[in-house]
Amino acid sequence: MPEFAFDKLRFNRSSFPEQLSDLASWPSVDISALSEADALVFTSRREAIALYVNEPLLPMRTILAKTGVEPKTVYRLIDRCLAKHSDGRIFGFRAAIPYARLKEYERVHSINRAQGSQGVGLSGAFGLLLQQYPSLGEYLLMEAKKRHTPITGANEVRRSITRIHKRFLEECRAVGIKPNEYPLNQELGGKRSLSDYFRRYDSRNFGAAVKSKSGGRVRPVAPENMEQAPPATRAFEVVEFDGHKIDLRVTVRYTDPLGYEHLLELTRIWILVVLDIASRAVIGYKLALSKEYNKDDVAGAFQAALTPFRPRTYKIPDLAIRKEGGYPSAVYPETAHACWEWLRFDGAKSHLAIDTLTRLTQIVGCWPDNGPAGEPDERPFIERFFAVIAKNFAHRLPGTMGSDPKSIEKALSDPKGDLSLLVELDELEDMIEVAVGDYNGHAHDGVSGRTPLEAMGQLLTRNQGFLRTLPVVVRQNLCLLQEARVVTIVGSAQSGVRPHINFLDARYTSNILSNSAGLIGTKIRIYFDVRDIRTVKAFFEDGAELGVLMAAAPWCYTPHSLRVRREITRLRRLGKLRYKDGDDAVEAWEKYKWSLAKKNKRAATDLAKAQTENKQLPPKLPVPAPSLPSPLVPATTAPTDDAAGTPAPSGSTNTNTTPAQPPQARALKIKRTITF
Repeated sequence: MPEFAFDKLRFNRSSFPEQLSDLASWPSVDISALSEADALVFTSRREAIALYVNEPLLPMRTILAKTGVEPKTVYRLIDRCLAKHSDGRIFGFRAAIPYARLKEYERVHSINRAQGSQGVGLSGAFGLLLQQYPSLGEYLLMEAKKRHTPITGANEVRRSITRIHKRFLEECRAVGIKPNEYPLNQELGGKRSLSDYFRRYDSRNFGAAVKSKSGGRVRPVAPENMEQAPPATRAFEVVEFDGHKIDLRVTVRYTDPLGYEHLLELTRIWILVVLDIASRAVIGYKLALSKEYNKDDVAGAFQAALTPFRPRTYKIPDLAIRKEGGYPSAVYPETAHACWEWLRFDGAKSHLAIDTLTRLTQIVGCWPDNGPAGEPDERPFIERFFAVIAKNFAHRLPGTMGSDPKSIEKALSDPKGDLSLLVELDELEDMIEVAVGDYNGHAHDGVSGRTPLEAMGQLLTRNQGFLRTLPVVVRQNLCLLQEARVVTIVGSAQSGVRPHINFLDARYTSNILSNSAGLIGTKIRIYFDVRDIRTVKAFFEDGAELGVLMAAAPWCYTPHSLRVRREITRLRRLGKLRYKDGDDAVEAWEKYKWSLAKKNKRAATDLAKAQTENKQLPPKLPVPAPSLPSPLVPATTAPTDDAAGTPAPSGSTNTNTTPAQPPQARALKIKRTITF
């Protein structure tokens, strides 16, 4: 019984793979396009193939009697039908068409020099030349790939066919081809065959053809058999998310350790927005103060969209959101903590953090629909929102960068060295909140001239009862949107070390944990707000809550983010940041950044980001006064045992001890100096 091959799979008639035996899925043929004789031959072949595949016990002689097709022809047809087509599928019944050619003609016999010099009998000569001299094929392949390389420099030019052909003839002479041999004996030197080689290479797919023609961006092919978000018909059914770098120069007012105020320019910052598609309303946003936003900023934007809107106290006098505007969670209280069903976003790395996607699917309960990165056509609604914000907000302010280097708005970008003309960060935060709120209250063509808030109100009324919100328990634990870490409780009853965990060079514990010796060696999961990691929330592996763990001194005093802690440890490891035990490491980091901020926008941005995050956090804890050394206690005031006469336990504080004496001023002694 003959065997067949499909890729690396080997089988015979009795073990025909199930996925290949479904003839309905094979590429078919329109018989009406064939001549009457060819249609008759094709029909017989198709019937023979069907009998061979679907009835494995049917003898070949019976197939011959029914169809008139010889057994060896049936075997050859099966081989041809299972061959791979250039479109990625099998040939299927297309291989059974009479005289169908499955591959291009390949010349086997050598060329007659006498006929070849006259241009006769040269079919397949170019292909045979590349087979005989593989270095020529490698050269042409290299040149073909170069023609598809994007042009990034002014000194790069796409090499023409004429230049390539000239070099090709030199390569032919280099490999030993004589002047009376093909292609040197041809009038055009095989130039037309060489052009045909590049044309076929460019025609492999549409993207390669566009690159060869120096075309623009090619829209990707719509994915098949992939779950995609449906058309949005209800509020919070489908939302889009993306980040946009604001076209604006921004400054921050900073007070140095001596109390003087300074204006420092920041790097351009990002706005991350969550937009409801059905109503076009912005349901949440976050400003990311960094050169590039990361997965923590993405999680922060989702957290802002899931929590009720809290208005700011504006620094700019008389600034207010228009009467018709606002935010959905403030106008429609039932949308507070509302969850969406589909989230559409691009394939940027920060959007695809596994932990964030896991929290979204498990806590928010939504389906992610990520499209390709850098394809704005796939997310038209949020891209239009960014265009509206840029046109009506960022491009109208001093310090705007415009949408491109040649835009007329860049005339406002240079304040002639006066940074006070630029927008400060506090002012930008106020204006962004008002601009987004006004957008929600402005008529939108996408919702038939209604405002996004009006459209959301109508959708909520029409689909009353279909809005899904976060459970009450989860609302208090939105930190679960952040990344979870699994750590082990350490400690030693033998050495007297209380149970604690180690996380980013700091000890964390609580009253409950420090008194639970039985938990040593237990693994727990901790969640934390990346904006402030002074505390973490701990859960056992079975999901039970352990409670909040506090960092040990000095990390427990000043609010600081995960990024700041990592940078402090990195700088200290490199020897660039020095502080003593007991000093506030965050304060030392701020002083270090301040020393760089005047000339470094990135350092100024780090300072501004830390200050902005700290405003939204609990205040700094007071640092306890350093303990003074115990004074020498005279014999008459020595501590006595308690009334029962039992000695005080070691390490305990005796309330009967004499209060410590305050430090006494010492007279300074200035040494005599001699000046020459």
